[in-house]
Amino acid sequence: MTQLLEQAFAAAAKLSQEKQDELAQLILQEISRQQKMETTKKTLILKPATKGSGYTDTSINHDAVLAEFIYTNKFSSG
Repeated sequence: MTQLLEQAFAAAAKLSQEKQDELAQLILQEISRQQKMETTKKTLILKPATKGSGYTDTSINHDAVLAEFIYTNKFSSG
């Protein structure tokens, strides 16, 4: 146990039992929250697309490219 944690426990020991329980609950909740964050943290691995759209400016004109794609497919399939 670190010196700082020992100091915290010594200070907490001077509190009423009710306050000690409240503090203990907060500590346990924080430890649980941190453990959940560590277990749910996933590494995101991005892979380049194997086939592109053919557009060279998609990132700049994303909305226009998407609208054109929807418009073309909507009217060409029906």
